[in-house]
Amino acid sequence: MGRLVEHADRLLGFCERLFLVFANGCLAILLTVNTLNIASRAIWDRGLQWVFPWSTVLFVWMSFFGFYVVYRMRSDITVDFVYERLGPLGQMIVRQFVNILILLLMAVMVWHGPEIIKRQAGIIEQVYFFGIQVERFTLAVPLFVTCGLIFLNYLVDMICGLRGETMPSHRTRNSDTR
Repeated sequence: MGRLVEHADRLLGFCERLFLVFANGCLAILLTVNTLNIASRAIWDRGLQWVFPWSTVLFVWMSFFGFYVVYRMRSDITVDFVYERLGPLGQMIVRQFVNILILLLMAVMVWHGPEIIKRQAGIIEQVYFFGIQVERFTLAVPLFVTCGLIFLNYLVDMICGLRGETMPSHRTRNSDTR
């Protein structure tokens, strides 16, 4: 079981780095096209009409890709002052309780994913990717992939917690030891 947990943690770490690149790539493109749009308006008194729809798509994707990275890097907002005052048993109970809550929330989100994607029918106006108009459902795909990865991340953390261990990726980081 230990090797499976380590392999899963390594896969999650790879996805973290990949999603960080995706989120930063979305941000870089977003900033670049908006700068070009501002320059176009200033120089030629004419904006680029496709910038606003693409900015919306890139912002949504950036947020959803970054969502996983935030949780994986443990950069989410936590209230540790109570947790730190609990003994080892109390910390283990709180850790598992939080893990169960997150697992349930992510399971509900993924469960409803197919229905939500079905409802997002149609195209996004003025958003083309290599000449093909982008479908509206593509906005939600990164969210559900992220939810699945967060689910797996907290499942691994739950297994490690039940074994009295820290996740392998958290052993090497200089962060708190929740």
